[in-house]
Amino acid sequence: MKEKLPKAQLLLLLEKLMQPQAMTEKESDDVLLAFCAGCPDPVKARWLIVDCIEPLSNLELVERALSMPLRLMADVTPEELPERHPLRAVAM
Repeated sequence: MKEKLPKAQLLLLLEKLMQPQAMTEKESDDVLLAFCAGCPDPVKARWLIVDCIEPLSNLELVERALSMPLRLMADVTPEELPERHPLRAVAM
C-alpha cells in the first residue's frame, strides 16, 4: 500500500490542481492521481475533487479527504473504479 501523505503535502498538490492552466493535461492527471493515492480512501478522494458539487475550500477538501476511513484498493469494486483505471496502479 502506498504511504499516505501529510496534510501540508496534500494541500500543495491541491493548489497545483486548482491552477490547471499552468500544467499540461498529463501533468494535471498525474497530480490528481498523486493527491488521491495519498489519501486514506483514494476513490472517494477522487470523487471529492472531480465530482463533488459542494463548494469547499482547499483546506476543507483536504480535511474531508483525510477524515475518510482507510480503504485498500483491493476492497474497491470494479463498479466503483474500473480494473484498468490508473488510480489502481498508483494507490495500491
